[in-house]
Amino acid sequence: MQGKPGDFLAAHPLLDDENFARSVVLLTQWDADGAAGLIVNRLSDYTLDQALQGEWPSWPLYFGGPVQTDSLFFIHCRPDLIAHGSPVGSNLFFGGDFEAMRYAVANSLISPDEIRFTAGYAGWTVGQLEAELDEASWVLQPSRPSEEWWSNEALYQSLAKDWPDDLKLWVNKPEVPYWN
Repeated sequence: MQGKPGDFLAAHPLLDDENFARSVVLLTQWDADGAAGLIVNRLSDYTLDQALQGEWPSWPLYFGGPVQTDSLFFIHCRPDLIAHGSPVGSNLFFGGDFEAMRYAVANSLISPDEIRFTAGYAGWTVGQLEAELDEASWVLQPSRPSEEWWSNEALYQSLAKDWPDDLKLWVNKPEVPYWN
């Protein structure tokens, strides 16, 4: 089983990994070199201006994954402003010309509804993600237009509506079971 850029990985409700519990990963790569993506439903403790040097707006900054957490990554829907992004679904692009992005942000040509920044990314070596899918650590779900998920605060629960019944049972379990 293999996905493609733009597809989603939703963590199995019982996945016991603090980096990925209840996470939704937007795949940005899945090829002969491995797989990578950005967690798109976990805000970091910082805003963009708090995390970066220089003049940046106080826009949300997401935790994109445990790899290279000191690096900035972004997805956007403005290829007219930010060239050279890689397509990851319908009218959605990963990365692109950093200076063009910086100019668009600094001059208010782009809004936080059109670009999302992450610190770090999620990555898998060749065969690793396939093995994790085989052991049911993830639920692979097809790409969706960004209008359906971009501003969805309950994205994980929303995607879970399409899961098999045996998984839906666990979606609303408390994060810490003894709190129940």
